[in-house]
Amino acid sequence: MRTSIIIITLIVILILSLFLNSWGIKYGLPDKLYPDEGRIVNHALAFGMGDLNPHYFHYPALSMYLLFILYGSYYIAGYLGGFFQSPNDFQLLFFSNPTSFYLIGRFWISLTGVAVIAAIFCLAKQVLRNKRAALLASLTIATLPYFVFYCHFIVNDPLLLLFILLSYIYIIKISHTGKMSAYATAGIFAGLGTATKYSPVILIIPIIVAHILFLRSKQEKLSFRALFWPPFVAGGLLVLVFFLASPFCFIDYSNFLESLKFRENLGHVHTFGTKTGTAWFIYVKYLFQHRFLIFNRFDPLGIILLGGIIWTICRRRKSELLLLIFPAIIYIIIGRWSFGRLPYALLLVTFLTIPGAGLIIDLFDRIKGSSSSILRSCGPILLWGFVGITIIFNLVNSILMDIKLSHKDTRTLAREWVESTIPPGTKIAIEWDTEATVQLWESPDTIQRKINGYDSGDKKTIHHPPEQMSKIHQMRLDSVPSTNYDIIRMGEMIGTKIEPINYSLDKLIQDKVTYIISSSEISWIFHTPIAVEMYPEQVEFYRRLKNESELIKEFSPDRSFNLGPKIKIYRLTPPENKTQTP
Repeated sequence: MRTSIIIITLIVILILSLFLNSWGIKYGLPDKLYPDEGRIVNHALAFGMGDLNPHYFHYPALSMYLLFILYGSYYIAGYLGGFFQSPNDFQLLFFSNPTSFYLIGRFWISLTGVAVIAAIFCLAKQVLRNKRAALLASLTIATLPYFVFYCHFIVNDPLLLLFILLSYIYIIKISHTGKMSAYATAGIFAGLGTATKYSPVILIIPIIVAHILFLRSKQEKLSFRALFWPPFVAGGLLVLVFFLASPFCFIDYSNFLESLKFRENLGHVHTFGTKTGTAWFIYVKYLFQHRFLIFNRFDPLGIILLGGIIWTICRRRKSELLLLIFPAIIYIIIGRWSFGRLPYALLLVTFLTIPGAGLIIDLFDRIKGSSSSILRSCGPILLWGFVGITIIFNLVNSILMDIKLSHKDTRTLAREWVESTIPPGTKIAIEWDTEATVQLWESPDTIQRKINGYDSGDKKTIHHPPEQMSKIHQMRLDSVPSTNYDIIRMGEMIGTKIEPINYSLDKLIQDKVTYIISSSEISWIFHTPIAVEMYPEQVEFYRRLKNESELIKEFSPDRSFNLGPKIKIYRLTPPENKTQTP
């Protein structure tokens, strides 16, 4: 293919990627419905209080720092334009309507997703030495539904993927050229990736393998310096950049190590402590079936990916085999855990798409060069028909998902119903996980109770120190709208377990709670067999809630339009008001 056609096609794919990543980007707002978004945004803004220690190390701080820079630029632009008169105006806007803050971060991640597609093209072209295969790999990921989904939110995964791909471009160069600049650049991008999410630290292994492959190709006696200095430089820069981009992982090392232990334990028992076994088969299954298949129930892309693995092993070309090292190590790590997650599957699929695309182009070239006229005439139609169906299925699923993201979530619909139906000031019990359920404005008294809890040391959080949380909630008091409610939170996460705080129907009635809002994103766990043993209080609570309370409203996700969990709103009836039966 001519270079001009390649460039034009790549530009079209990048535009398509930006379109898919941006359609529905306002999903949920001003409600904050995606779990990791709030953590990253809140920490980024909290840095403005003068403390650059995130005090939270479930993942590193680079994305928080980058977002902090974006928000600083937003404030400066708003101040110069007369929109913000002081930092207090900036704070009030966030607490009263955080939409603009989330859109800034989401558009940044959307653009990062486009950069990922460009990086895939560059890496695939370098590994396969074939621009057509590189275009196919780029198009495949650009239309992959869960890649598109994660590019809608302020999450680490697209940024992580970008740094890993950029590092791998130079890892491949190491195996070919052995230039010191390649070692250094690979280490720098690996360090940036590790400062985004810890897993890229294992890139040191393919760096060492690439170094060995290059040394073997030279076939000459090498000095001690030539043997060990280049990978040492790469590893040293990885650690140095990790330190510079997320320094408190080193400075506050005790909390950092505790977070690493927690994450490893979490991988084995899941969030609610209910999982056992391993996820080896789950990640294989994700190649063919996942929750983003709306139009079809089977993803033929899995056939291409597995075929690409076999094709790579049979060809035994060093660049292609080197490419498989990273996904192989990741699979070994995450396969040990008790549950699967699509963001981890995305790492595997992105790398496997490159040999998959190479397989398709190789098959096409072989068919064109076949001596059989039937194969030459029918083969390309069947091959590209299969590839076309695969990409079209993914594209349709991505579009359908974007349509869903453009509609209101069940949690937003439920909030609007509550605010239009239930009088302000009413006491309502809601499950503890804010993003998983309906987000109602807490009354000043509710917020003040939190402030008192943080000031006294009775209330803690893994995300911010108590004194910082007290200041944050003090700022919230200035933004409370007239439609607010006396909120009682049911449950609290301690480690990986849910403590049964306020999970007592009798106590809630005694405390004059009028309504209970339940989300299936939380309550599902208490309807599993293992919950009877682990969470007897909560199981009994939901049994009684169903039998002894009045279900007055229910919001269910719609396959065609609305995302979100099933939301149930119950009205509690005090014992003295219940109808007596003989």
